[in-house]
Amino acid sequence: MPVHAKTATVARIQWVALLFLTAAGIINYIDRSALSIANTAIREELHISPTEMGWLLSAFSLSYAFAQLPVGALLDRFGSRIMLGLGMFFWSLAQAACGLVNNLSIFLLSRAVLGACEAPLFPAGAKVISEWYNQRERGTPTGIFIASSCIGPCIAPPLLTVIMLTIGWRWMFILTGVLGMMLAIGWYLIYRNRQQVPLSAADVAYLEEGERFRVSEKSISGKEWRGLFAHATTWGMLVGFMGVIYMVWLYLTWLPSYLEHQRGLSVAHILAGWSRCLICLGWPA
Repeated sequence: MPVHAKTATVARIQWVALLFLTAAGIINYIDRSALSIANTAIREELHISPTEMGWLLSAFSLSYAFAQLPVGALLDRFGSRIMLGLGMFFWSLAQAACGLVNNLSIFLLSRAVLGACEAPLFPAGAKVISEWYNQRERGTPTGIFIASSCIGPCIAPPLLTVIMLTIGWRWMFILTGVLGMMLAIGWYLIYRNRQQVPLSAADVAYLEEGERFRVSEKSISGKEWRGLFAHATTWGMLVGFMGVIYMVWLYLTWLPSYLEHQRGLSVAHILAGWSRCLICLGWPA
């Protein structure tokens, strides 16, 4: 049982932060899914070949992967409020820009910016939870936040398909981009890093409960980084996530196009099938 009680101040900050993080995670994955939903419509309007569509899809993943490398150091320097706020705003701006493009080059640039600016989300979320939850209580908020990576891909196909069929693929990108920019502004105006909030002794006692050591400000050396690869656990995580991410990315990118071109299922038919599944599960028609 916890020794120190959680104060109302900390509880309020926790729920506000977790709400923003989960919403950001859901929007993050909705934005990632948009190109695959509009794959056929974009190829027909902009005369893009399947190979060029592959470049568009890869532009996101490559920039996202390489942007992960400096994110940790930048988060330590500037904090989650600035890094996530700026990242969310500019990835959403890039998402909206995808709805305005008329050539492949600008589209590639927008997708690359989208990927690079989405990189701070999950590291920032981990930092926020470590700052505002004590060690005993981090499991539940982490699970809720990480669940956004499943909720987003789940709701993205029907949501984006409805928008695309109703007002077009361009507005699909623009509306989701504007929504993300609004959330980014709200995050920056409302959220504060732990060192920016005056805390009472009771607040500090709760937050530091269960900590076995203080976080060191010393930079990790190259030798220490290389030492990680001497552990089987590191390689197990790398190989495991390669498999997981491959399957997730296949779903997020090529599955809708595959169903349409190889199985003869249009996006409208897929949406109808999704609706029937919800009705069978007891959802209202």
